[in-house]
Amino acid sequence: MITDFTAYIDNLQGVSVNINKIHFDYEVLQDKMVDVTTHDNKVLVQKKFHLMWQDQFCAESELVPYTVGIVNFLKERVNFNSATYRCVMPNTAYNWHQDTGGLCYHIPIITNPGCWFVYENRNFHMKADGTVYKVNSKRYHTFVNAGPNPRIHLTFEIL
Repeated sequence: MITDFTAYIDNLQGVSVNINKIHFDYEVLQDKMVDVTTHDNKVLVQKKFHLMWQDQFCAESELVPYTVGIVNFLKERVNFNSATYRCVMPNTAYNWHQDTGGLCYHIPIITNPGCWFVYENRNFHMKADGTVYKVNSKRYHTFVNAGPNPRIHLTFEIL
């Protein structure tokens, strides 16, 4: 298991994915994503689909064999119990928060120049180039999609 310290965001060394294949798998399941709105004003911030929840794959996982292979490969190397497709809508942002799971892993599938993770006085843009990113989600952070298009990531975290 990889358990090294990550201050903010870093690449998971020695691991990359075929972005075209993972994008194809996302397209197979994108109609199954559910809306997630803010609690206070019901703004649609993201859509998501849990491919794996509490270490159990969903029934639709048989439709996305490449992504299931990635989940199984990463599961041997890092700690997580969920794998989720997340679509953050254009011109939205999460609230300022910290997550309980520790390190979270992201594979950007579709992004744009207006997409940023923000910590304190630092911001980070993740390229959709097959890189797997480690994100320290215990630090206070937010995510902004100030661009004109949705941002799609596959995330791996402890929920």
